[in-house]
Amino acid sequence: MTLDDIFQHQAIIDKRCIPSDIKEFLNKKRFSESKKDWIRYGDMHITHFIRVFMNGSDDLLAMVIDGFMKTLIKTGKVKKLTTDEFVEEITKNGKKHNYN
Repeated sequence: MTLDDIFQHQAIIDKRCIPSDIKEFLNKKRFSESKKDWIRYGDMHITHFIRVFMNGSDDLLAMVIDGFMKTLIKTGKVKKLTTDEFVEEITKNGKKHNYN
């Protein structure tokens, strides 16, 4: 069963349409090292998706973080900084912070 299948079933059961952010995610692609090709997340079987997630795929993590940050910015919980503002923030008081 693919992620597309799962969300279509959920939409029927919940009697609600698939949220636009989920549709956007399902249409994004990741590069499969084993297949040497791009695969849509929606076309991935749930087992494969979970394995990618468990293996700590950097592109999936980046996508999750990006979505999280967009939500925080949209809800006003954080402010989007320009590059100059970011550099100023991390070099406040003449010293660089180690965020690692």
